[in-house]
Amino acid sequence: MVALIPLLPLLGAAIMLLIGRYLPRAVVNLLCCATIAGAFALSLAIPQGEFVFATWLPGIGADWAFLIDELSILMIRLVTGIGLLIHVYSIGYMEHDSGYYRYFGYLNLFVFFMLLLVMANNYALAFAGWEGVGLASYLLIGFYFDRKSAGDAANKAFLMNRVGDTGYLLAMFTILAATGTLNYAKSAAEVTPTWAVAAAVLLFFAATGKSAQLPLFTWLPDAMEGPTPVSALIHAATMVTAGIYMIARSQAIFSAAPKVLGIVAAIGAVTALMAATIAMVQADIKRVLAYSTVSQLGLMFLALGLGAYWTAVFHLFTHAFFKALLFLSAGAVIHSLDGEQDMRKMGGLRKNFPFAFATTVIGTMAIAGIPGLAGFMSKDQILWIAYQRAPILWAFGVTTSLLTAFYMWRMVEMTFLGEPHHAEPHSLPLTMRAPLVILAIGSIFAGWVPLGTPPAHGGSMEYGLMAIATLAALTGIYLAHRDVMLLSPFYFIFRRRWWVDEVLFGLFARGFGQGGGGMLAAIDGGVVDGAVEGAGWLTKAISRVSILWDSWIVDGAVRFTGTAIRLASYPARLIQTGSLQNYALAILAGAAAFLGWALTR
Repeated sequence: MVALIPLLPLLGAAIMLLIGRYLPRAVVNLLCCATIAGAFALSLAIPQGEFVFATWLPGIGADWAFLIDELSILMIRLVTGIGLLIHVYSIGYMEHDSGYYRYFGYLNLFVFFMLLLVMANNYALAFAGWEGVGLASYLLIGFYFDRKSAGDAANKAFLMNRVGDTGYLLAMFTILAATGTLNYAKSAAEVTPTWAVAAAVLLFFAATGKSAQLPLFTWLPDAMEGPTPVSALIHAATMVTAGIYMIARSQAIFSAAPKVLGIVAAIGAVTALMAATIAMVQADIKRVLAYSTVSQLGLMFLALGLGAYWTAVFHLFTHAFFKALLFLSAGAVIHSLDGEQDMRKMGGLRKNFPFAFATTVIGTMAIAGIPGLAGFMSKDQILWIAYQRAPILWAFGVTTSLLTAFYMWRMVEMTFLGEPHHAEPHSLPLTMRAPLVILAIGSIFAGWVPLGTPPAHGGSMEYGLMAIATLAALTGIYLAHRDVMLLSPFYFIFRRRWWVDEVLFGLFARGFGQGGGGMLAAIDGGVVDGAVEGAGWLTKAISRVSILWDSWIVDGAVRFTGTAIRLASYPARLIQTGSLQNYALAILAGAAAFLGWALTR
């Protein structure tokens, strides 16, 4: 039963990507939704424990094995439950799109890798899921591959996640070198501060890429180039929460590195506030929600950094409902307006589209932190813990809550109130309405689900902080109604998104990319090529010396010997003419001379 949970979505993905083009759409709908529904049904009765299926990397605790506990069960149910609603919603939303089977195949593949990530009992198997969701998100963000903007957004998401993933790899190597195992439980049992700091820093760097935190958050707003249900899937309960899950899963390592936890909390608080300010001035309805996701993830990192792991997971849980509701409600608006996403061209939808208006308002109230709704319950715990442990970070959180209410109610007013600026909207099919109703119910009541150990009750002080947070949310709604943002002296900074993209482009693309490439080219030309050319020049110089030595010494000695021999043999060569007549004459002369000598004697 445990193995079937990830295998069912994998089966659906395999069928879609292999033979999906030959199947009727009704079969595609039934098969892909049934596999996710089956996985969700199994998750409701899944037993806890550790399940080992096969040996993968023997000796280092990296097997094909799943760890099923409270944390993984919660994530499994979120991934399959929200994923099922998005699958059903997509039937109506993607009805007229080409590549229908491919879209559902990618969705199923994404769910499989996400389940592999949250079910693994070791860092190596989780890394396979970690990389897999990066691949699947690349395919989904770039689904409309005929649009250059979609291809650029997919490439940006893929590359920026790979930057963060280097941290995951180095963290694995650190843990393995220190403990000899990648198993969660076994490595946690051997945690020491000497290596926990390095591993925690590296894991956090990986999380900043996957969960879109400063400085690696700029890919997430650009990911809006994908279909709206994809945005809901990535931004609600799946890919962007992977970093939150990994830190919560590795809490033994982070707890042994309190200074790193301080960095996590600070980065989370700054990211939450910065993303909220950017969302205040966005005109694209999906980009507002994208920066909202970055901001809410920052609050989760704030809770993690304060050591409140289950509080962060609690906000992850409630956020999944109201953020999926907001994205799918935005998708309903976009669908009804034939793809229009610019809120400046909307308005008046409340009259002709009261259903989407109602679901958007519920989601807005939940994320703004209005008492009684899901977002208030989880956000209040984060703010209460922040006030107890780091009051300055509590101030960041309250300010973020005010800005969240501002930009969300601004979105409601620009989209649904005022005079209409568009043609008559289309009606929504049942497959798009039903998921919105379920998510709206979850956005109201999910905060009442007990998760983990709630923070200690603070009496009148806690109620006072609740009142401050509620007042901040109501103030944000009022300021949005008055549209005071246009008068802000920081409007230009917010519109330029704090120049984060420009800084990253200048630092990495131009700095490390072009500048580093130029430096490498100079090193290649001056050092590498210089070494090669120097070796060639030295070889030629040595060869010249060798030629001189060979010509004057070796050949000279040979020529001298030959000349000396020729000179020494010159008298003999005068006699040794090679002529028989000369030899006969010499013999005759010698004989005559000998005879004369004999006679005279």
